[in-house]
This record gives sequence, C-alpha cells and structure tokens, in this order.
Amino acid sequence: LDEAVAKVAPLAEKFVPDQFKTLTDAAAAAKASFDKGDYAAALAAAKDLPAKADEILAAATAKKDELTGVWNGLAEALPAQVTGVTEKITALAAMKRLPKGIDAAGLETAKTELANITSAWTKATEAFGTGEVPSALEAANGVKAKVEALAATLEPIVLPVKK
Repeated sequence: LDEAVAKVAPLAEKFVPDQFKTLTDAAAAAKASFDKGDYAAALAAAKDLPAKADEILAAATAKKDELTGVWNGLAEALPAQVTGVTEKITALAAMKRLPKGIDAAGLETAKTELANITSAWTKATEAFGTGEVPSALEAANGVKAKVEALAATLEPIVLPVKK
C-alpha cells in the first residue's frame, strides 16, 4: 500500500491533490482495519488501491501535460508583450518633454510596475524550472494580467515620430 501511494505522490500531490487525498485516505482506512485485526476489511479496502494509484498517476500526468502546454503558450507570448511595454517606457523615459497622457509620476508608476512584472516573471520561470508547474502558471497568469493592464494604460500615449 505504502509503495503504491509513494509511487504517485510526487505528481499527484501537485496536479490532482483531491484524488491523491482520496487514495491516501483509502490506504489509511485499510491500514487502520489491519491494525485492528480486521483483516477481511483491510484486504477489501486494499485490493483496489494499486489500480487506483495507477489511475491517479495517469490523471496527474495528463494534468501536468495540460498545464505545461498552457505554460508554453504564455512563455511564448509574454516576453514579446513585456518587450513592447519596455520599449515604450524606455522611449518615454528618454524624452525631454513627456507627451500628452502621461506625466513624470505616471512614468515612474509605469517603471515600477514594469519592474514588478519582470520580477514576477523571473519567479514564475524559476518555479516552472523546479517543476512547480501549478504555482508557475498561477504566477504567469498574474504577470499576463499586469502586462495587459500596463499596456492598456500606455496605449493611448502617442510617441512623436522620429524625424
């Protein structure tokens, strides 16, 4: 029993925690029956656990693959969005006089938000690199929302055409 649970634990705890809890509860119930000397109940409770563990492992693997696909889409799109926002903020910061729609305080706010976005993206990427796919994806979605909000704030600001 312990072997079946241990085999699926690393993936199942991260990707299908509810199903994993059901498995560990069933294993605990079988062990409790065994410890009480109710071997028939223990055997009945334990007989399906290896197959259930395999099902949970398959579900966890599928969920990991699904989330990794979503991550890959974000990892492809977000850097370009961040680059676009960075370029606009850099161009604004280089100007002697800011265009209509933004003042010095607004520019500083945008710079701060961009730094926060960059930091959050770095942390999300590090989390993904260590296999923490669900938390990386949660962080990446937060980055996406912040980048889109910052881009929307900067969009109406027209940069002068270079001569």
